[in-house]
Amino acid sequence: MLERPAEMFKREREWAALAEFATDNRPGALLGIVYGRHRQGKTYLLRSLCQATGGFYFPADEAADRESLNQLGARLAEHVDAPAPLAFDSWHQAVDALLSLGRERRIPVVIDEFPYLVRANPQIPSIIQNALAPLRAERDQSRSSILLCGSAMSFMGRLLSGNAPLRGRAGLELVVPTLDHQLAAQFWDIEDHATALMANAVVGGTPAYRREFARDDTPAGPEDFDAWVVRAVLSPTSPLFREARYLLADEPDLRDAGLYHSVLAAIASGNAHRGGIASYLGRKAGDLAHPLTVLEDCGLVTREADAFRDNRTTFRIAEPLVAFYHAVMRPIWSDLEHTRDTARLWQRSRRRFVSNVLGRISSTSAATGPGTWPSPRCSATTRTG
Repeated sequence: MLERPAEMFKREREWAALAEFATDNRPGALLGIVYGRHRQGKTYLLRSLCQATGGFYFPADEAADRESLNQLGARLAEHVDAPAPLAFDSWHQAVDALLSLGRERRIPVVIDEFPYLVRANPQIPSIIQNALAPLRAERDQSRSSILLCGSAMSFMGRLLSGNAPLRGRAGLELVVPTLDHQLAAQFWDIEDHATALMANAVVGGTPAYRREFARDDTPAGPEDFDAWVVRAVLSPTSPLFREARYLLADEPDLRDAGLYHSVLAAIASGNAHRGGIASYLGRKAGDLAHPLTVLEDCGLVTREADAFRDNRTTFRIAEPLVAFYHAVMRPIWSDLEHTRDTARLWQRSRRRFVSNVLGRISSTSAATGPGTWPSPRCSATTRTG
């Protein structure tokens, strides 16, 4: 087992799965899929894995197909100390070159942001499928552990589903989740439970939101929470200010952005059931099957069985920052962009935060007792009146 980097925060399960996959003693090339929303630490995990094993890491860019092949050839040349960039006429040649890296030993071969490559050339999954066909010499003689990584949740989730070309080819499917509320409290170094729950209800458990986005600005305690929200989230100069909008833009399947924002706004306003969401949008309930399914595939919405009524589904927003944006920020977006008195806007909006975002936390806490620390729930069951 590879030693987990000392500076890595938690992720024991994810590291163990990757380490086992990258050191598998069986003959033949392997394929794995790694995905999760942006900024969960996937790239850090995979780069650390390659550094620990001498593996090959290729970060794909948004580029034309020919340029991506050229970039891959240049990276491969650096990896094998070739005197000049390798020239590939097709992805068939490129994938065989990746397989050849594992001729001598087991080695992880990472292609990060894989959806960028497929967007430019939709045939790449089929090419990889054919390259990994049983009894193919290049596959059988290789010990490359190919890892395809991406942040487009719906796209990556479909790579191994239904009639997808790569179905049946992968030996690993690893989803890198956000940190749960207790791990997030440790990561943000917030000791007060009430403050930790409120902070989690705003920014969730995405690791990059503390380090890169908030620059390690954390609420010092309950008395600092309001000021922290104003300076770290509601300020137009903060990267967190527009992050919720970008999360939707990251998903290629969300083509009608206005519709999906409205569906999320309906849920954030307390409409937890299909009928309430439809009424909020002025549509028929049957019209919402597709957008709700897409949002669920993207990991932005979850559906749960209603505890009180059979055959009824409750929807909630899975990403706290998206719930906070739709419940608090979106209704006053223009004011937030142009005012200098953000603290006043936050005080006016705090009731929506308490009711529509924290409401279900309070309900869970009351049900489980004062000695527990309930997991935040991001949609409200009550409307603001």
